[in-house]
Amino acid sequence: MIRILGAGAWGTALAALWSHPQEGTPTAEIELIAHTAAEAAAISASHQNPRRLAGATLSPSVRVRSTEEELAPLGAGDLLVIAVPSDAIRHALPRAGAGAAKIVIASKGLSREGERTSESAAAAGANPASILILSGPNLAGEIAAGKPAAAVLAARGEGRDAVLQLLARPTFRLYLSDDPIGVEISGSLKNVLAIAVSAIRSLGYGENAAAALLARGVAEMARLAEACGGRSETAFGLAGIGDLALTASNTGSRNARLGELLASGMPVAAAVEKIGATVEGIPTAHGALQLAAKLGVEIPITAAVVAALEHGVSIERLAQGLLGRAPTGEWH
Repeated sequence: MIRILGAGAWGTALAALWSHPQEGTPTAEIELIAHTAAEAAAISASHQNPRRLAGATLSPSVRVRSTEEELAPLGAGDLLVIAVPSDAIRHALPRAGAGAAKIVIASKGLSREGERTSESAAAAGANPASILILSGPNLAGEIAAGKPAAAVLAARGEGRDAVLQLLARPTFRLYLSDDPIGVEISGSLKNVLAIAVSAIRSLGYGENAAAALLARGVAEMARLAEACGGRSETAFGLAGIGDLALTASNTGSRNARLGELLASGMPVAAAVEKIGATVEGIPTAHGALQLAAKLGVEIPITAAVVAALEHGVSIERLAQGLLGRAPTGEWH
């Protein structure tokens, strides 16, 4: 069984993906766990989740339940996939019936205190040795529609190959990594950097400036990943530059939309209300800056985003400040 914790856009997309039959392979039993029983009943009745992922249809074989139920503990051959917002993991995981299952974290983000998703899961009682990280440039709507995509599955130790066999699909290619920290940091920081790149575009600075900011953002990813115990090269893969390029250029991304709205002069609270959903880049920006300060790492783009979010500094002023920084070596 694959139990997916979180019936948002991403959890719904993964349920749609993994419930499709594979030629020559038994289809896994899929459970999608919503927040409330009412939400679960509505999705079950229509096989759709229009509030979170309009246009996607779930197979009738997907069983939709909620954390309000008593969920039976999963077995050693099962998977629990976490697809709730990163700051909800501590609260939601104890109610998910993880049991002896491997835990695949598909959420991306840091807490405001700089806690990674795997650290949140461990704090909620998960065995760190059972945790894998799934990340990459994946739009929920395209995944649900069966369009081709790739992602990286990261963990240390044994068990990655077996999990990959359960989750890979002809249209969902998975690559293995033994750098879960690097994948987590890269996948989290791309949310913050997408805010900045989108804002620069919206100000009319042009594609040269957007590309330069994106590239310098990847350097921030690499520095922070290495300082946290990961590998810098992971930032140059699917979880890093791949995901950032997609998120920063796609207007359907909540983080990119936030950057656009902030560039227009809209206050943060009003922008978040207009978006109407969790924007992972906000807590992640604060958490990343705290982590960087503790580890002695310079991440000026992230610091600029925090200044906009926390202190209301205009995006235009921040862009001018970044452009006016003293010259330095490209890698330092």
